[in-house]
Amino acid sequence: MSKFLGTDLRWAAAACDPITLGRHDGRLLLTSGWVSHLLQETVYGLLSDESTRALVARAEETYTVRRNALVRELGERGVEAHGASGMNVWVPVRDESAVVNGLRSYGWWVAAGARFRLSAGPGVRITAAELEPADAARLASDFAGVLGESEATYGG
Repeated sequence: MSKFLGTDLRWAAAACDPITLGRHDGRLLLTSGWVSHLLQETVYGLLSDESTRALVARAEETYTVRRNALVRELGERGVEAHGASGMNVWVPVRDESAVVNGLRSYGWWVAAGARFRLSAGPGVRITAAELEPADAARLASDFAGVLGESEATYGG
């Protein structure tokens, strides 16, 4: 759990007073990030709790609907996109900066892919976690427009 849950999220799972939280944070400054048995047991309890599991399943369903809507809308506009799980969609592009800046001018914030890839070509990462399916069409349309402008201006 310590690999993907930061200190704030781990402590959100266990109620504590400010003094206890301060002691915890102080210990983390001096250790390698060891996670206490109390926190491990709390996380285990949450992950084995039926209502928590139902909440996580609902989140997974929501992310799937939103991610798939964006991939579908981009595909309908001839834009290749990938996203098999999670909340992100990967879209290969020739010029990451041109696409990121172009979409920003339409009010969309996407991430240049350089820091998320090891051997793949250039691309942008779009987090669809809060993207309502109804807005996916507008984003896909703006994305296709930006790609057209980028190709005409920068060759990609």
